[in-house]
Amino acid sequence: MPVGDIVRGWRRDYFSRVAALHQSVARWRPVQDAYTEGLAAVCTELGVPIPTAHHRELAEAWKRLTPWPDVADGLRRIRREAIVASLSNTDMSTMVHLFKTERLEWDAVLTAEVFGAFKPEPLVYERTCRYLGVEPARAAMVASHPYDLRAARKVGMNTVFVYRPQEFGRIEDAVDDNDREFDHRIDDIRNLP
Repeated sequence: MPVGDIVRGWRRDYFSRVAALHQSVARWRPVQDAYTEGLAAVCTELGVPIPTAHHRELAEAWKRLTPWPDVADGLRRIRREAIVASLSNTDMSTMVHLFKTERLEWDAVLTAEVFGAFKPEPLVYERTCRYLGVEPARAAMVASHPYDLRAARKVGMNTVFVYRPQEFGRIEDAVDDNDREFDHRIDDIRNLP
């Protein structure tokens, strides 16, 4: 079984598992647990013999992701002119660890845990703008996931689609903005308009 198939299955499981969670700020269940449980489910489904004792350790891989090559320089450039914040569906500790390890510079780190809700819930985008002191019409969501951009647009944010042909590991799985659905399309953060 190719590793890419396992990871794609794990990622699909993550999206469906997170969509089924009923979170709140007061009753937050760590997303890291969903990663671990999802890996176990995918291993069982695909007949992959990864010992249960290793599932949590492997799930920690989400804290060790390597950013795309353009990200660090792009963030530094953008921060000279604008407020830059992350907005992720994971736990705060995962993002802080990732950014510290990879030395990524942000003005703010925001996650679903802060809001007690996951994207694409409108309140996540609305409160992000409020917390940053920016009107939605003066903000832009920059992402490679169309669901994320569509939700941001619904609350009045501008949208920038980042084409990442390897986002899902294979070029044949690539998602692009062929219909020009979003305000801008780029393939390198350093080229943000």
